[in-house]
Amino acid sequence: MVVDPVRMGHNLDATGGLIVAEAVMMGLAPLLGRDAAHHVVQAACDRARTEGMPVAKALATIPEIVARLDATALETLTDPARYLGSTDAFIDRVLACARGIGE
Repeated sequence: MVVDPVRMGHNLDATGGLIVAEAVMMGLAPLLGRDAAHHVVQAACDRARTEGMPVAKALATIPEIVARLDATALETLTDPARYLGSTDAFIDRVLACARGIGE
């Protein structure tokens, strides 16, 4: 397998930011409360899909978010490179399996 970082970037961009919706919701939950965060992120995702805009742009139009996050914080929250979730655990498991196969 060959990893193509440029192609990966294009694939991430193709989602318009929808791929980070869960991370955004979890990032907003401490600021807005879990239910409110869910609702504003859902509204932003709906608008992004309907109007063909990036999720970050849709989020930037929501007063509850703009009142609590500046542009830099919102950009950080919607950056897929920062949303790695359980990546380290997955890598460790794959490497452990690969070591077992090679023995």
